[in-house]
Amino acid sequence: MIQSISCKGYRGFATKQSLKLAMPNGKPGSGLTVLVGPNGGGKSTLVECFNKISLANRNASFSKGKRNLRAGDMVEIELATDEGHGTLRTSKGGSETQWAGPPPPPIYYLPSRRFFNPYFTMNQWSRQTYLKNPPIFQTRTNPLDSCTYRLIDLNKGDSTQFDLMLGRILGKPLQWTIDQEDNGQYFVKITKQHGLHHNSDGMGEGVVSLMFIVDALCGTSNELLVIDEPELSLHPQLQRRLLDEILVKTKDSQLIISTHSPNMLSLESIVNGGMVARVFESDNGTNICMIDDESRSFISSTIHNLNNPHIFGTDARACFFTEDGLIITEGQEDVVLYPVIMNKLGLSCSIPFFGFGAGGASGISSIAHLLQLLGFKRVGAIFDGDKKEDYEKFCAAFSECGYKAWIIPAEDIRDKERYEAPAKTGLLEKDRKTVKPEYDGYLNAMFKEMEDYLNDDTR
Repeated sequence: MIQSISCKGYRGFATKQSLKLAMPNGKPGSGLTVLVGPNGGGKSTLVECFNKISLANRNASFSKGKRNLRAGDMVEIELATDEGHGTLRTSKGGSETQWAGPPPPPIYYLPSRRFFNPYFTMNQWSRQTYLKNPPIFQTRTNPLDSCTYRLIDLNKGDSTQFDLMLGRILGKPLQWTIDQEDNGQYFVKITKQHGLHHNSDGMGEGVVSLMFIVDALCGTSNELLVIDEPELSLHPQLQRRLLDEILVKTKDSQLIISTHSPNMLSLESIVNGGMVARVFESDNGTNICMIDDESRSFISSTIHNLNNPHIFGTDARACFFTEDGLIITEGQEDVVLYPVIMNKLGLSCSIPFFGFGAGGASGISSIAHLLQLLGFKRVGAIFDGDKKEDYEKFCAAFSECGYKAWIIPAEDIRDKERYEAPAKTGLLEKDRKTVKPEYDGYLNAMFKEMEDYLNDDTR
């Protein structure tokens, strides 16, 4: 297993930065490391480091324009594994590299631009051939011909695992094969309904990308998988299904993804030990900042917060991908009503509020701690007037890092009347875990009817 990677001197990495990788422990997503952050922050550069490591004993090099002058015009990538430390290093002022240390583990790397030439020649590569001959990406616009060779290999061999996973993600089986034109060129043929088909040139980019990703996921647990922006060209529902497959894979395997999609960020993975790291640019170059166990514990508590299940919903998870500058509020009403107040005052509302609130004043500091770990420099908070103690604790904890808080001159954002709800019976006991046995039959039938209805393709 790979414990960490460090990079210095490659593109924006002016100073040495390190990434700690998630370690699989048998739980879904435990081996998943997710890289987030704004465009141009250095995520793709970091995942490309793994491609360079995979080329350590072949043709790994760093051309002049990719070496950072502030790092002494040298590149150094260090890998810590269970077998020890290895380092890929250029000579001063030169592009060629030397690897020192134990052989790096097998690395299956996929760049973000996943495409192949629609027509190709016959060349069959086993998975081991691919791993021993990883593609050399001197630029980010190369076709993935070696991945095409993998499709040829799958077509000639047993593609059951590949086809089943691809079908689960797409929501239906994909009938495909490798066919040949009269001029001798080969292509991927997709069979549609009523016997109709189209060739590689008519394949959607999302399907092409998925075929490469699924092939990567069908490997063994001793390989490191690295996929840059797996969500590209995929519908949000397919992104979520892909994430489901990734969570299963990373029960016992290490996988790194770089993403701009909240749909690819799993709270279950974080709670189970997965890693989230924000990669961003500052005056000192590219930075890597990571979450900690305290943040995992807080996120775990939000998953089971029935009163505020949206604390880390899609809107809130978008904060991982945003530029610096957020204001945290206590609740969802605040996120909705503060812009209303600003509008009534004749002010333009350009303030980015965090998600739909923190689920209460007590959660504001926990969210601020998470954002601080991820390297955010400008984070503020608004407290209701009756939460003075929480306000003062926030100021004491975060004033040194430059975070700021405000407290409003009223007890709440709006007038509220006392509300007492009448008692009600429910499906669950008070422990919220036990289904009342008298409802078993009805609920089983209801959920079965729902599934049949949603899976009825005749409608």
